[in-house]
Amino acid sequence: MSLRKRIDHGKKLIRLTIRELGANFMALNLYPLGLFSGNEKGYPHPRRAYNQRPVLLVHGIVHNPSAFYKLKKKMDEEGWQNVYTINYSTSHGSLTKMVEILAKKVDLILEQTKSGQIDIVAHSMGGIISRYFMTIGVGRGKVRNLVTLGTPHQGTEMSVFLRGMSRGSLNSDLRAGSYFVKSLQGHALPRGSKITSVYTPYDILVWPRKNCIAQGAPKMSFENVEFRHVGHMGLLYNDQVLDTVMRRLARVASQEK
Repeated sequence: MSLRKRIDHGKKLIRLTIRELGANFMALNLYPLGLFSGNEKGYPHPRRAYNQRPVLLVHGIVHNPSAFYKLKKKMDEEGWQNVYTINYSTSHGSLTKMVEILAKKVDLILEQTKSGQIDIVAHSMGGIISRYFMTIGVGRGKVRNLVTLGTPHQGTEMSVFLRGMSRGSLNSDLRAGSYFVKSLQGHALPRGSKITSVYTPYDILVWPRKNCIAQGAPKMSFENVEFRHVGHMGLLYNDQVLDTVMRRLARVASQEK
């Protein structure tokens, strides 16, 4: 790499780092807004709603519904209906317990909205528990589309740092090549379900980069979208990323009508 290219690359990394620090600062300031969220009341889902199915927004580790403050605001402004959030603890370190909480939330949404399926948007580890729910066990067939942001679909070597952040086996379960990750990838998605992984190669929490790639069977049910100007937290607040998430769900809905 020439000196000029190295300088340009260095400037790009500096700009990205500044944006990511800004995203973390925003997340910290918004956090209190999510402490008592996750109790939205639903209603029978209108046939003519812009979103064909109810939408559930699932946060990641040591976060809460405030993670999706900007996305939910955009959805509300554009007339999306039955958009839910979930507030669950991650400190116990049990992925299966988190899946159980998610399962109860999904059943409540289906009951309130009189719907057969929902769509999920999930950040980071939230994508792992959402994929587990829709792939293994009683959740099969209840989720039509899962769009993940910065989710380590193939695990992450950075999970070692979770040892001091939660109890349980979370750090080993999320490790690249773990039994949990291999088991999840070994189960095919239900017919008609789809997973879209939105990721960035500059995600320091999901390393190496290839671990963000979602793959499995059937192959056509997986899609990967890369953004190169944001970091892990920045995925939650970048307008281009959020517009892509909404287009993915709206596009699928329009194709099915």
